[in-house]
Amino acid sequence: MSYFCKMFQKIFTLVIISLLFFSCNKTYENALKSNDPDKMLAAANTLFEQEKWQYAIELYGKVASNFAGMDEAEQIAYNSAYANFQDKNYPLAGRQYKNFHSGFSRSDKAEEALFMSAFSYYQGSPDYNLDQKNTREAITELQNFIDTYPNSEKIVEANQYINELQEKLAQKDFEIARSYHKTLKYKSAATSFANFLDDFPDSKYREEAFIYQLRSKSELALQSTFAKKKLRLQEALTTHRLFTRAYPNSKFSQEANNLRDKLIRETEQHEVALANYEVAKKEAEEKAKKEVN
Repeated sequence: MSYFCKMFQKIFTLVIISLLFFSCNKTYENALKSNDPDKMLAAANTLFEQEKWQYAIELYGKVASNFAGMDEAEQIAYNSAYANFQDKNYPLAGRQYKNFHSGFSRSDKAEEALFMSAFSYYQGSPDYNLDQKNTREAITELQNFIDTYPNSEKIVEANQYINELQEKLAQKDFEIARSYHKTLKYKSAATSFANFLDDFPDSKYREEAFIYQLRSKSELALQSTFAKKKLRLQEALTTHRLFTRAYPNSKFSQEANNLRDKLIRETEQHEVALANYEVAKKEAEEKAKKEVN
């Protein structure tokens, strides 16, 4: 294809786009100028069919109150939610779909609307390292759909989304706990990993979280004060037993066993030190009694 043909195609495409844009603007502006609810609704529907979401959304918003309680109200409510979803206004779309389900519960689109409400919240879930308020709301809405329509064909899909969102929450908590370990805050790390293991029993991060808990508890025990060392050594060894029971063929098995051996040696040394301490303490008490007498 020649250079001039390519240029002609580009110019032709730009002209068509410009004409369509002008046409959309004209449809939108004429509807606003008319101040006629019927004409505005007709224009909104036309723009909706043309996928000019922002124009359609604004016109639906302007005429919704005029058609409240009328047959057109259902279409306006549904199309408005749909347009907002397509325009990626997910929080607003989620609320509108939910309101549609409440206001038109007998509609043949009610089930779809409740699913789309939950799916809108799902789409609005941010990356794992950001605030996960929307993620938790999405899980709640998806579970609400499952509870409301337990026989829906969308149940499998809804559960898949819940699992995905749960894993996102797990990743966030895992990274927070790991940051404690990396910054040598072993007590906070051990507590956070313990909470993680309780909260996310099916997470793909579970095995790694378990070994991090063992690392954290081991370091906490080894660096502990004399008075707290015995209990913390016992807790770390218990964590090792639980880890090996849960993951007998883990890729971390050698590391876990090395930590166990280190903890056993430290326990033996601590027992000797504790015994010597008790002997010294008893001798000091006897000496003190003699001096008093």
